[in-house]
Amino acid sequence: MKIKIKIEFVGYLDIKNVKDNTWVEMEQSLTISEFLLEHGIDIENQKYIISTVNKKVQPLTSILCNNDELFLHLPVGGG
Repeated sequence: MKIKIKIEFVGYLDIKNVKDNTWVEMEQSLTISEFLLEHGIDIENQKYIISTVNKKVQPLTSILCNNDELFLHLPVGGG
């Protein structure tokens, strides 16, 4: 079953073939990690990404569902 998710991410993430703030159609439900793998972000680099689904922080093992809104960003620190 095809699903659509809305994806937003900060500019310094390079997600292949996906534009920021767009709806993406997928052939089936995937985990966030699987989605990232399909779009060029390997497992080693995924550990730095914070994922939010429908405005709640979720682990990368969460399964994306139809009409989910996925926001990806990297932690920022400073002092």
